[in-house]
Amino acid sequence: MINQIQTNKSDSIQRKTIDSQPFPPSLLDRFMDAIEQLPVPYWLPAYTVTPILFIFPLWLWAPLAIITYLNSISLEALTGFAPLLDIQEEPLRRLKNEFTTMPAASVIGSGVFWSVIYFIIIYVTFQSSPVAYRIGTLLTVMIVIEGLVSYSIGSIIYYHSIRQLRLVYRTVNRVKQFNLFQLDPVYAFSLVTSRTGVSWVILLSLTLLMFPLQLAPIPVLALLIVQVALAISGFALPLQMVHQRLVLEKRRLRADLNQHVESAVALLHRRLDENDLDKMIELNNALLGLNTERDILEKISTWPWRAGMLTGFLSIVVLPMMLFLVQLALGHWLGK
Repeated sequence: MINQIQTNKSDSIQRKTIDSQPFPPSLLDRFMDAIEQLPVPYWLPAYTVTPILFIFPLWLWAPLAIITYLNSISLEALTGFAPLLDIQEEPLRRLKNEFTTMPAASVIGSGVFWSVIYFIIIYVTFQSSPVAYRIGTLLTVMIVIEGLVSYSIGSIIYYHSIRQLRLVYRTVNRVKQFNLFQLDPVYAFSLVTSRTGVSWVILLSLTLLMFPLQLAPIPVLALLIVQVALAISGFALPLQMVHQRLVLEKRRLRADLNQHVESAVALLHRRLDENDLDKMIELNNALLGLNTERDILEKISTWPWRAGMLTGFLSIVVLPMMLFLVQLALGHWLGK
């Protein structure tokens, strides 16, 4: 009796709801209403959106976008650096092609290598993931396959970056003479090396935000250290030779300046002994000019990047380390 009353009440509410509608619902509305009334089938895996599920899409598309960006930056840098190379148009065109094109065999080899590394990482760190996230076998297999594709393709950024940085070193090594008073072309390649390091750091930071440290804290820490070291090395090492060449050029100019100062001082002493005061005034002005030249020379930096670039780069490099420490502290505080 009670059930019949409840049924009649439900039917009455439903009729009132239908009567209150200004027009009949569409087929799509009815279909969605029907779906909402269905119980969830037992064979569907329990699925919750967790950040770790975005790691593989990140490593599939972000490295390709970074490679495209770094290729455009390298072309810009080559154009700015070209005046120091004394190179014809055709060799310059080939050099630009070399900076922006990777050999097919090397790309395949890199994919195979990183695929092997991926399976090793899966074996070591991913065994607990299905249990931790309560996902089924089918979804686990799909994630592993997605990870294999993303890892084998996305990890090409390492080969691309290392190859491009080696080309930077080889290209700057072709310069016969650097001019301390014309440093704009010298700074050109610092844009490539700094953006390469920053790209690695940003990719690492996004990965740290998505990967739960409790699954593999030691491998993540090792990856963090290696990646930060690579970023710093990638920024500085390809241009270290340029720094050394600029230091030698500065020493040469300083030695030449000292010779002129020595000659001027000796001549000043001679005029003083001869009591030639008119000439002493000219020599004094000459010494003042040489001192001004010394001040200008000492203020010229021998580092092959603009002032402030190193500070900005290092401040960005600190980011993934801060993220790691914050995640570690939060995990400890929450008892995970």
